[in-house]
Parts: sequence; structure tokens; C-alpha cells
Amino acid sequence: MQKTLTVLVPALLILFTLQHSSSIAVGEQSKNNNIELAQDKTDKKKPSSNSKITLEEILEKHYQAIGGDEAWKSVDTIKFSGRMSTKNGVFRTAAIFKRPDLCRLDFQSGRLYFMEAYDGNIPWQMNPGTRNGPEILKGKRAKQMIDTCDFEGPLVDHKKKGHKITYLGEEQVEDRQAYLLEVNFNTGNIDKYYLDTQTYLPFMVKGTTTIQDRSVNSTIMVSEYIEIDDIKIPFAYEFIVDDNPDTETLRINTVELNSEVDNTIFNLPKRPQDLR
Repeated sequence: MQKTLTVLVPALLILFTLQHSSSIAVGEQSKNNNIELAQDKTDKKKPSSNSKITLEEILEKHYQAIGGDEAWKSVDTIKFSGRMSTKNGVFRTAAIFKRPDLCRLDFQSGRLYFMEAYDGNIPWQMNPGTRNGPEILKGKRAKQMIDTCDFEGPLVDHKKKGHKITYLGEEQVEDRQAYLLEVNFNTGNIDKYYLDTQTYLPFMVKGTTTIQDRSVNSTIMVSEYIEIDDIKIPFAYEFIVDDNPDTETLRINTVELNSEVDNTIFNLPKRPQDLR
């Protein structure tokens, strides 16, 4: 699928929107025979400490870990499909990202179809629960959608994008040692990224998400990084929200790079039938 990678990779960004749509359930499983999964082995590695490392070094090593400048700049579009499991069931998900900041996230449960998108100017959604048809997102939800659509995510070229990143030092998270980075987005949102000190890949993101117009603390666990055409993307996510005992998971099934994408699919439609 985001901030790509949140970013991590574009897939990481999709999380914030998926949490917002947790009431949609039931879907079909899809397969991709063209992708060979290779699980991230960071859980088996012992943490190492490097207190003298600088923020710039961490960000550079992170960028190289997910593929580096040459590989990422060769990618103009990314398409994802997957399945999200919630307490209510499983539903199909899909996302399309196009440089520099266009994206669209789709969720389907039976005949219900939920969508959020950003055309580089207007963030919008179509939520069958509101029965209002396509509508412009506002407030925090709008800001989260804009952040989600950053093609390479906040950890890449953050100064150029107007974000501020602060290195808060190392932190032990269970059996893993992490570089803790606080990201202040130019939209005002704040997230904390935990990068494995050996792989420089994010394995946890802490922040907030909006559910029914209420801001709640959220944690996203990221795993199973897979290399596709020299870029590395996480394929497994676990979402944890404060005061919610139920955990939601997202599994990416397929990824397509550099497919042709018409910009009109990101535009706010006047009527629901215009989306077909």
C-alpha cells in the first residue's frame, strides 16, 4: 500500500486509514504468485548500542536499508492489495500511491465500499455509513490522509517536506534495541518511529488515530520486510488502539510497481456512481 514507508514505505502509511475503517468486515483472499516472501529476521538478532550515531546517519542508513535513492527514484507508482482481519471478520483492501503525494485507499466488505483519497489538493472519502456520498475530509482526518499519501514517507527528505525529526536516543523494546525518532509533520501530527539498531528498519510506530471524531493513542507493529525490485516493503502490520482489547492485522498479498495510473482516480467525484 504509506509514509514509506511511513516511510518506511507506502505500505506503512495505510495503517492510519485502516484503523479508521475497522467496522467494515468480510472479504475474499487474493494471491500473488509473482512475489516470494522473505521474512524479516530482526527478531532473532541481538541489539547493539551506538550512542554516538547522529540523526543524519540513522536516516541515511534507513534509506539504504529500504533500497536507497536510486531504487526508490525509479518507482513512480505502487499498488497494494491485502486482507485486514478485525473482530468482525476479514475485508479486502487495496491502495494506489503515485508520486509525489497522490493516493487512494479502498476497502470492501460484501457490497459495501469505503474509500479515501488525496489528489494533491483535496483529501476526501466515501463512507457508506454516513450516506452522504463523497465528501471532503476536514480537521485531523484530513491531515492524517495528507501524511499518509507521502510517497516515500516522513523519514526521507524530511527537511524538504517541512517535517522536523528529533532523535530521542536508544530504547529497549522487549528483546530489541531501537533508535527512537520523533516526527513532527508539517500538518501538526506527531509520531514516534522505532528503528531496529541493526537493520535500521522501523518495527513500531506510536502516534494517534481518529475514530468516530475522537483522537486515541495507537501503536502499529511492522514486520516481514520483503525486497521487491531492490526496494524493501513491510508486508505485515498489527494495530493496537488504547482502550480497545481487540487487535487488528493487515497482510499485504500483492504489490505492483510502476503500473500506469490515471490521475483522475484520485479526484473527488460528484456522485458515488462516478467512481465506477
